[in-house]
Amino acid sequence: MPLPFPRAWTSVRLLTTLLLPVGALALSCEDEAPSPPPPGEEQTRVTGQRSITRRLETGDVQARDTTGVIGSLSVLVPTGDTFETRTVISTGEGTFRFDNVPPEAPYYLKRGSATYVVTVHRQLDLDEYILGREGVVTVAAGLPVTLSVDGLAPLDAQTGFELVAPNAGAAGRIFLDTAPAPGGTQLTDEAGLYRSSFGRQEVLDEARGDRLYLLQTQPSTAGELNYRSITRSLPLTQTTFQTSGPATPLSGTFQPVARQEATVDWRRSSFEAHRAAVHPLAVPLGTASVRHTLILAPAPGGVAQGVVGYAGELLSGSILAASQDVTATVAYGDPYPATWGVVANVVHRYQLPLRLRGTTGTVGASLVDQAELQAFTSRPVEARLSPPTRLQVEGRDAQQEQDLLSRTPLLSWEAPTVGTADVYDVRVFRLYKTPDEPDFTRTEMVATLLTAQRQVRIPPGVLQPGEAYAVRIGAMRTPGVDLTRSPFRLNSLVDYAAAETLTSVLHAP
Repeated sequence: MPLPFPRAWTSVRLLTTLLLPVGALALSCEDEAPSPPPPGEEQTRVTGQRSITRRLETGDVQARDTTGVIGSLSVLVPTGDTFETRTVISTGEGTFRFDNVPPEAPYYLKRGSATYVVTVHRQLDLDEYILGREGVVTVAAGLPVTLSVDGLAPLDAQTGFELVAPNAGAAGRIFLDTAPAPGGTQLTDEAGLYRSSFGRQEVLDEARGDRLYLLQTQPSTAGELNYRSITRSLPLTQTTFQTSGPATPLSGTFQPVARQEATVDWRRSSFEAHRAAVHPLAVPLGTASVRHTLILAPAPGGVAQGVVGYAGELLSGSILAASQDVTATVAYGDPYPATWGVVANVVHRYQLPLRLRGTTGTVGASLVDQAELQAFTSRPVEARLSPPTRLQVEGRDAQQEQDLLSRTPLLSWEAPTVGTADVYDVRVFRLYKTPDEPDFTRTEMVATLLTAQRQVRIPPGVLQPGEAYAVRIGAMRTPGVDLTRSPFRLNSLVDYAAAETLTSVLHAP
């Protein structure tokens, strides 16, 4: 499911849009099992494994690793305020090692150009579950479709159509060329475009076992909470998308989806109590901005291995940012097999006026609570974790705008005052402006670091001379999951809480 803030240790094509490019390091191939290391050398050796399990509608299957992850790895060993690099050594199918890594001390596992895990583990688990089969073709352009369907709930201007095809790892929306007539319950040869949630459109192929759920969604309210949920469904098993020529026809009779109810006791005041810890300049989002959100999302195949992939949402709601507690009973349809799970989360958002001098623009931060739906509705939904405190850069208050003395500064912080953090998610954002909008500050993420420590040094090459940056540090509660050993579990968490804090603008020398 799409997560409230970006995550980088996943190869799933998540909203996330946030995967950084990975380089390719040469692999040394060994046809025979590696020899035991000489006495004493084993203490300085780090080993790891990586396998891919693909979740299909027919079950889980082991698959080839075509992601190139192992070849993109390296290790950075801290030596004061600099680093030494260790290259990856392939030791067989899906296994690797690094030599000459000092024992006990933290080191940086680097993937590609700017994704890091700071860890002390000597055995790494980079196994990953991916939703959908291998070899799904994607295209940049929207895919034309025509809808000839009946059995719809009465149409209005807010009616939406979504498409989910788990076997292809596909989820997105169908945008009609023209608005349908209000009150109608059928469409005939209605033209539209399929747009994927992942940016590139998946080309479904019935010969490869792909089937799709065509879903009708409609708006509703529960007090001040506005939400959209699934009301009707049309499963289609014989559909192959056309990438050229006539539009792909989608036809059939929609069926009502049984409505279920969930009551959420959302203690928004418990989140609002931590506003000052986010940043002294943190303000609630205004009416015209993104609102506090409630999401119910399906978990294809259940949650035994976590939430595997993104298959759209059963319900998506929002409410104006405020501190008042809310108890909302919402209704939604779930057209998926009973073996699937449902995960719910709320996101409490803040905006910060972090920007280049003389411009406008804001940077966001969030507090999050997520759990399996049954657990989520059986207790008050409140902040189980507060943001890190006393954020510093090179011993100075990092929530004051300042000029850095180094391009490899040391960031440090104290633990949350509420809850216990298992790991910290550190994101470095460059602030910049463009010639066409010189009065507006834009942001781009340039590095991500996961660490269980309460300090981290920014590696060389991340900060560039004369540029401005902001760093977001998220405390995360991840019961039963050690992300510094198994970082690819980051995007499949079921039960977690998160709370973010931000630096002010930091200017690199």
